[in-house]
Amino acid sequence: MTNSSTINEFIKKTKEALAISEHDSRLGVRGFEFDNSTSEKDCVLVIGLNLAGNEEAAKNEKTNKTYLYSLKNSIKSDYVYNKYYKPIYELMNDIFDNDAKWHWCNKSWDILSKEIEHSEGKDFLDVIHEEYLNHQNSKVSIYIGDMFYYHETSSKKLPLKEKESYPQYCKKMLELHIDALLKSGKNIKFVYINNSQVSQWLCDSDINTYTVFGDRKIPVFFGRMLSGGIDSFSRLRLVNEIKDYLNKLESKIEK
Repeated sequence: MTNSSTINEFIKKTKEALAISEHDSRLGVRGFEFDNSTSEKDCVLVIGLNLAGNEEAAKNEKTNKTYLYSLKNSIKSDYVYNKYYKPIYELMNDIFDNDAKWHWCNKSWDILSKEIEHSEGKDFLDVIHEEYLNHQNSKVSIYIGDMFYYHETSSKKLPLKEKESYPQYCKKMLELHIDALLKSGKNIKFVYINNSQVSQWLCDSDINTYTVFGDRKIPVFFGRMLSGGIDSFSRLRLVNEIKDYLNKLESKIEK
């Protein structure tokens, strides 16, 4: 998983951008999580605004070894937050024809099961194992990142600085996430911005549905939080837009 120096970089930037103490009870400790699997290279990166939860969620972050995100089988536990993550999972599988998985499926089951056995997820080990086996061979891994590694469910209560240039900050944080994956040998198919505020900051004065970001020319699609509700027409249009872009890109590479 992520090494400590990379984690500290994400937490450090969050601390600076929000002007908070390193002892703030809601500050995250783990930063952006990704695996170092060399066989699972194709991936997508989904970026939100900040971590949900409160002081208790920040405490749990220190003890729970692995975030499992959404599972196909609904698990009633704080360890798996279906409401936010499940729409992301479903969108990516629509785009990649049911060939996408959460990045924790790249771990060996020996390592993953031991992590789960020492958490509140231990009661659901059999369900998790079934999900793991069903997705182990899927080709595209889904990684989740945030602009602020700070626990606050209400975005209106996020302690943003009034005079901070967040458009510039968001571009730097996006670059940091992308670089972390690229340095681990990942092939980023695209980035989806899963938050309207972050999309506005990254678009700055321009309103775009997508852009090509950085020297590596990574496609970034701007959107809103999928769990906030998206009508079927808008969702289908998003799926088709991303699919069309990827198909055209693949055609150029083949030529």
